[in-house]
Amino acid sequence: MTQAEIKLCSLLLQEHFGEIVENIGVHLIRTGSQPLRVIAHDTGTSLDQVKKALCVLIQHNLVIYQVHKRGVVEYEAQCSRVLRMLRYPRYIYTTKTLYSDTGELIVEELLLNGKMTMSAVVKKVADRLTETMEGKYSMHIC
Repeated sequence: MTQAEIKLCSLLLQEHFGEIVENIGVHLIRTGSQPLRVIAHDTGTSLDQVKKALCVLIQHNLVIYQVHKRGVVEYEAQCSRVLRMLRYPRYIYTTKTLYSDTGELIVEELLLNGKMTMSAVVKKVADRLTETMEGKYSMHIC
């Protein structure tokens, strides 16, 4: 991993998730696979904040974890997946071109929220479409 790639990952994580998630993510990119307590100790972050940051990173498929024979769980950041965040606008644009506004909203929700059930995606997209339609309707009344 080059320093430029690590810096870019740092900036992407900071912009999308904030400082704490960025610190944990970059630490894991630099050091490789580590258990929870080591991450907390090395970064000087509370155990609770590390857990929350790891939850966000796992939710977005940016960190994977492995359980070892002795029950120790190690977390590892996936730099290549973080760098894919640069392609999000292209994913959204391509989806809009191919599948119209509804397809765009589906992809946007998944990129914003990470892993979601299909029913949750459909509900959020339906709500957003309803809001859009109500907004257009109220503009025509005025």
